[in-house]
Amino acid sequence: MPFSRTRTGCFTCREDGYKCDEQKPFCGRCTRLGKTCKGYGVRLKWQTPQSTPRSKASKGRRQQRIRSDEKTIRPTMTPLAPSTPTTTHSSESLSPIIKLDPSCIVPNDVSPINRYLLHHWSTTLSTMVSMVSAPRNPFLVHLTPMISQSTALRAVLCSIAASHLAILRHEDSLQTLATRYRLVGVSALRQTIQTGNPELSLATVLMLQVADRLFTMDSGVDHLSGAKAIINQGEIATRNSSTASFLLSLCSYHDILASVSRATSPVFEFDRKFPMEGMESMNELTSVLQLVGQISKMHNQGHGNLDTRGREIEEILTALDTSDDATGDVGHTVQAYKHAAFIYLYRVWHNQGAPHPRALKHAKSCLDHLGLVPVNSPLVSAQVWPLWTAGCESIDDGQRQFVRDRVEAMYEARHLPSLRRIEQDIEEVWKIKDEQRNLIGVDNMDCIKVILRNRQREADLV
Repeated sequence: MPFSRTRTGCFTCREDGYKCDEQKPFCGRCTRLGKTCKGYGVRLKWQTPQSTPRSKASKGRRQQRIRSDEKTIRPTMTPLAPSTPTTTHSSESLSPIIKLDPSCIVPNDVSPINRYLLHHWSTTLSTMVSMVSAPRNPFLVHLTPMISQSTALRAVLCSIAASHLAILRHEDSLQTLATRYRLVGVSALRQTIQTGNPELSLATVLMLQVADRLFTMDSGVDHLSGAKAIINQGEIATRNSSTASFLLSLCSYHDILASVSRATSPVFEFDRKFPMEGMESMNELTSVLQLVGQISKMHNQGHGNLDTRGREIEEILTALDTSDDATGDVGHTVQAYKHAAFIYLYRVWHNQGAPHPRALKHAKSCLDHLGLVPVNSPLVSAQVWPLWTAGCESIDDGQRQFVRDRVEAMYEARHLPSLRRIEQDIEEVWKIKDEQRNLIGVDNMDCIKVILRNRQREADLV
């Protein structure tokens, strides 16, 4: 029978007015009825600058509610020492026990639960999303000063931390807490996006993008288009600051990998190159990533232009340092990206993959370089895309087992849902590609399009 709407069910059940059992990643009702489960979370609707503004009185009342909501959020779980995740928990509800790391800078005026969640973000999650270790981790360097300036950003970071702790502790109440924080963050963002500091708004939107990808929220919100609007209106691309460079590089990174997972051109067209995470040491990796974006643009080109552009990119990739004597985590990651870029190029250009010798050669080289980077290295946070690209084209049993083991090790070190889903997606791609090779002897299946068609969503490549 029809059920009153809630804020925690999947969007399909909420739109239909039916109770949702909230199973992940797809609810039971949608699965049973063959419906497309539109996922969970909070939806943002980006408005144009010409939209009718709210009255000052209305804005004031809403801002009061935002501040009130943030203050009244209470923990419903037994505190977990952030440095020692555990699966055992007591039924008693205690006040959070916080052991602050001196390197973790959290504003003094936040509530105890906010402090607890921000501590988990600063000491644990921030290290999982960055390619740079502390104390130079740009997520800490640039976002930490913003926490005290932006209710929206603070709430979104608390939401991300609560989502991660919900996995570590196996507590659904923490996921409910994460949803509440996300609502507070989105509400606060709506109030400040036109009048506040554009860098604060951009940081908030980008962290919503990170949350969607890492925690497989499938919110249906195009955060990158929202980020583009903020960048254009705030003229952030013209700012000569390290924070602007970091935020723009984060935009570019997510945009390019989203273009791969969507089989479309990137959203952004920057006049200059922004080193990944704003770090000059990542220049070589940035150059390869920019070529990946150029390959994505080939999806919309005619046959004549496709051949011309394909040959140009092939020459540029070949001219890059082709030495297999790469050293260090950065060097091996660069080589893995380069070989993955070749695989992606030949798939878009010729729809060519395994068992073609060229695809098998680059897949093996890519996986070999990934295997030389310790799973606890910060660079592993950037290795999902090359692992996916080379893994999907692998037909050797040993290489496939390496991919399984690598993804499992990455999950055990990070406990991010996106890694579980990428593992399932790779297995599905292997099954379909194997069936086609056994049937017709060749493989003309694009792994990205397999997921878009069968799962009706993007692959999680970040």
